[in-house]
Amino acid sequence: MIIHPNMELEDILSEDKPLSSSQMYSIAEHLFKLGRKKDAVPFFRYVVNHEQECDHEQFIMSQYRLFLALIGIGAEENKEALLRFESYYNQLPEHIRLDAILQMANVYYTFWDWDKVESYADELHTLAKKRYDQKLRNDHLEGGQTERHLVVYYGQGLLLKGITLTMQGKYEEAKPYVKEYSDLGWFEFLNETGRREVEKFRIWGKGNMYTLELMTGNKNVLHDFSKFLDEHPEYTLPYMLSIMEAANKFNLLVDEIIERFCQRIPPLNSSITYINGTQLFHYWYEKSIYSFNNGKIGDGINELLYALYLSRKMQYYSGFERCIPLFEEHDEYVTEKQKREYKNILNGVSER
Repeated sequence: MIIHPNMELEDILSEDKPLSSSQMYSIAEHLFKLGRKKDAVPFFRYVVNHEQECDHEQFIMSQYRLFLALIGIGAEENKEALLRFESYYNQLPEHIRLDAILQMANVYYTFWDWDKVESYADELHTLAKKRYDQKLRNDHLEGGQTERHLVVYYGQGLLLKGITLTMQGKYEEAKPYVKEYSDLGWFEFLNETGRREVEKFRIWGKGNMYTLELMTGNKNVLHDFSKFLDEHPEYTLPYMLSIMEAANKFNLLVDEIIERFCQRIPPLNSSITYINGTQLFHYWYEKSIYSFNNGKIGDGINELLYALYLSRKMQYYSGFERCIPLFEEHDEYVTEKQKREYKNILNGVSER
């Protein structure tokens, strides 16, 4: 049978001599590596549904590829993809398992499941350190090249650990982890890519240390934090979220900072990932609380509608449930236009 990249699974199965599961896997891998993840999904599904006919390694890799192909901005789909894959990740070769652990931790981050994120952060750092130590000793490393530079997994384990402690209010416990990933220049085997990653961790560490200071009530860092955002505009969203959370926690007035950086917040109709979509939802939710607290009720209602729209768009139903009571709490101030938009969002027909 002659196969071309645009053939559908049904076409292949309709042939007199259908391909084996191993051949199906080869087609799926080819499509996946071309960036055609969605096209590869039915082929990977075929492989996992015919487990008895395929090589175990191909079965496990098909489960992983399906997970990567199915995660997107929808919280419910992400949860389903995660639960489908999670019991298999330990069977992946170590060099692939590193990336799988990082991906799973990132999905759990969007659910704000800090116990799971912390567990995977610890596992990621332990495995990355094991491979680093083996590399230093010139020991034989299982598998091939990792998807990303080894320093990424080492640093991300520390970064995610620091985030989970921060989100649980354990600010002093988080600081040593932030300091450690802020200075990874000692890491051996750094090429140009690795050095760029080390620089990213340095920048994140600086911003996250400002966050920790703010969350313990040190408002004196706001000036330096603003300067940091001027120098690193690409990180405006996550750090403006931190500023809004601290402002609400300590009743800080940050109108000047909001005015200064609000134009950098991604618009609602922009392309979002499951990570920055979650951050964007929480930013508008916290911003609405800030507006309500400071007597800007109309602004707060609009901002809450932004958050509600995003939670619907991402099927982020726990966020959806947080917005509704707050909206109804301010019902007497809602305009007819806002009521219409609210009903449209609830009915899934709002367009932005």
